[in-house]
Amino acid sequence: MATSTYCPLACELAQAPHDGIMHEVLRKAFEGTKYRLIFHEMPYVRAIRDTLDGQYDAITYAGTAQTEDFVFVRNLDMINLIQFATRADSSWRYRGVESLNGIRFSIPKGFRTGNPEIDDYLNRYERDPARIRMNSCDNPTMAQCSNLECLLNDRMDAMLVGSLAFRYITQHEGVADRVRVNPEPVAMFYNRIAFSPRCPEGAELRDMVERKIREMRASGELKKIFDYYGISP
Repeated sequence: MATSTYCPLACELAQAPHDGIMHEVLRKAFEGTKYRLIFHEMPYVRAIRDTLDGQYDAITYAGTAQTEDFVFVRNLDMINLIQFATRADSSWRYRGVESLNGIRFSIPKGFRTGNPEIDDYLNRYERDPARIRMNSCDNPTMAQCSNLECLLNDRMDAMLVGSLAFRYITQHEGVADRVRVNPEPVAMFYNRIAFSPRCPEGAELRDMVERKIREMRASGELKKIFDYYGISP
């Protein structure tokens, strides 16, 4: 399986057994089966591409806005709201794409939201450093941490974030009171475990994982995992 650090979904593998929700769920799902589960950590863009190409059987999480070709696990939907974040003392608010004129914000390299208006702006200006700072870190967690540091040090006016990881990072770093997230999301998508469309047993493995998730939800085991990371299932 391909994976890329994006806490709380997929944290550093060295932190096992508490190395992210998707890692923990997948280990439980494959435990005692005929399969051997191996995680390969890599940059997220490569993980998506190589899993679609069939070099890996699955990816630990993929955004549903990115591709419809994956064989998605359908009963563990991790909702990601795409929002603008600023320093808590900032007076700027996102009020449509016109409000982006005159500010500089940051995104992970290659990031797209699924919102046509926002994505058109990113396509036009992502190579204009006066408007957008593109962060080319290998994984989404590193990118958000780097962008957050720039924001808090007043080197950036705002950042475009996925709410799931951003909330986890700011709480973990103890800076949640120093940032403000615009309450109106510009987009929303799900992060889901996904099997490659080229994996011969993809649908069968997806069904196996879904069965285990139903069992874990009924037994309360899934809630315990979510509680550890401080979020609700």
